[in-house]
Amino acid sequence: MPEWFGGSALSPDIIFPRNEQWKIQWHRVMRWHSRVIGLQPNQALGLDVNDIDLVIAFFQNCYHLRDWLCSSRPDLIAEVDNIYKNSFEMAACRDICNGFKHKHLTRPSLDADFNLYREYDHFDDAHPVKHRFAFAEGNDLRRIDIFDLVERCFSLCERFIREALGYAASDSLVSVF
Repeated sequence: MPEWFGGSALSPDIIFPRNEQWKIQWHRVMRWHSRVIGLQPNQALGLDVNDIDLVIAFFQNCYHLRDWLCSSRPDLIAEVDNIYKNSFEMAACRDICNGFKHKHLTRPSLDADFNLYREYDHFDDAHPVKHRFAFAEGNDLRRIDIFDLVERCFSLCERFIREALGYAASDSLVSVF
């Protein structure tokens, strides 16, 4: 077995200082965001199963940014917890991530029985098929378009990273992978 001198895909201590390792996951979130934004849904059918997989992967990576931030910057755990717990968007992100991972949510942020559904809008000739998430909100449902939720989650993360960490999306990252 050859001698290993440190650094790995999950703990690249030689390549990045520990307090900057969150950048690896943030750039992964940005790549998944770009893929989702680049989707071209079929006009008659909307998103196919491969497209839905891309959307789910975005939410999983977006939620797991929380873990990378807390591990890399323990001094910011309270602030990170605040953004992920106190916004509908990030709570929805958590439920989507964990719901599609575990199938059954025992400790949901919003709704253990949230739903992903497709509907047809007869008044929108350009994009009649809509995909939405629905979350129980009291005796009502809160419905949100998939792409709107993606944008809201991404924007919240981007704003946090810019304001709390002073890092812009355009800042470069040495590619390690």
